[in-house]
Amino acid sequence: MLNKQFHKRLFNNATLGLFIIIFVLPQTSVALNSDRNKAMQINAGKLVINEKQGTSLYSGTVKIIQGSRTITGESITIYTKTDDITKIVIKGKPASFSQLNDKNEAIKASGNEMIFYSDKDLLILTQNAVLQQKDNVFRSEKITYNTAKDIITAGTDTTENDRVKITIHPKEDSQTPE
Repeated sequence: MLNKQFHKRLFNNATLGLFIIIFVLPQTSVALNSDRNKAMQINAGKLVINEKQGTSLYSGTVKIIQGSRTITGESITIYTKTDDITKIVIKGKPASFSQLNDKNEAIKASGNEMIFYSDKDLLILTQNAVLQQKDNVFRSEKITYNTAKDIITAGTDTTENDRVKITIHPKEDSQTPE
């Protein structure tokens, strides 16, 4: 039986992991600042905490909402090692993430699997991966997004079928034509 102190610590780590997902998937500087002060609501069919493996698994159509941020997936697994979050895996068909920035612009990501490595600030979207910033959309079977450096890498170079598809919209000109 899990002792109460360990369960509380693991639950706090799981909550911290969810905060990491929510705060670092998009560029941290563009996140809607008011979201940080909002209550987080987690809705899942089941929660399984495995003390020996250092995992907590939320399953059964998981939905996390905090302000403008929404994360959905069939399952979310948080991996911990010595009280630190090491990896977060979100699975779905597709799993999704969305948030508004301070300019009220949507930032969205989806894929059948999203893996976030907290020590590297690295988000990997696979299987029907899509990353959208404003109106610009990146599509590929694999997209790697360095959230700290705001670097996007799409494609794998391993198959001709995995072509990167990008839609980039021009900046709107604030001047009116004469």
